[in-house]
Amino acid sequence: MKEILKKIYLFNELNDNELDALVEISSIEHYVKDNLLFMKGEKSKHLIVLIEGDVVVYKNDEKGNEIVIGFFSPYALIAEPAILRGLAFPSSAIFKSKGSVIKIELKAFEDYFLSNAHISREIIQSLLHKIQLLQQNIHLNIASTSKEKILHLYEENSSIAAKLKQYEIAALLGMTAETFSRSLKQLVEEKRLLKTDKGYMVL
Repeated sequence: MKEILKKIYLFNELNDNELDALVEISSIEHYVKDNLLFMKGEKSKHLIVLIEGDVVVYKNDEKGNEIVIGFFSPYALIAEPAILRGLAFPSSAIFKSKGSVIKIELKAFEDYFLSNAHISREIIQSLLHKIQLLQQNIHLNIASTSKEKILHLYEENSSIAAKLKQYEIAALLGMTAETFSRSLKQLVEEKRLLKTDKGYMVL
């Protein structure tokens, strides 16, 4: 646990005594692909840090369509805006591969670690990143074409996209499998995407 915590950007400036104290309030939970990390409406008394695997945070519109809020890879904080404010999750999160998270007891973390300048600064940066993600997704889901959504996915989250089947990516982007396949083919023909052994790369 201690060696894993050292790899997380939030905690890489803690000394050994501080890390030992953090270990005491932390636990690891493991998941398989398609396991829910949490559901919309639930609350958490733990800070959640992804340490293995890929997670998609999404919500459903009034028609039941999934709208992707963000893709997360290790070592990201997940849903900390709601958790730190004691609010219910506004979205759901699901693993797109097998993975693990560290859950840190929130009350103890706030009491003993939020006063650390480095940790506070990194949490602020994470919150600002979440705001940026939200702004990007509003733009993508309201104003963007299917091609723009696909290019954005492969530019920002190529490692996650490479692990998903095409119909899974289509669902996450809020389009039919046929639309995704057709748009993907056109992007390759237009030389805006390049197909490689590891997936697609934006040119």
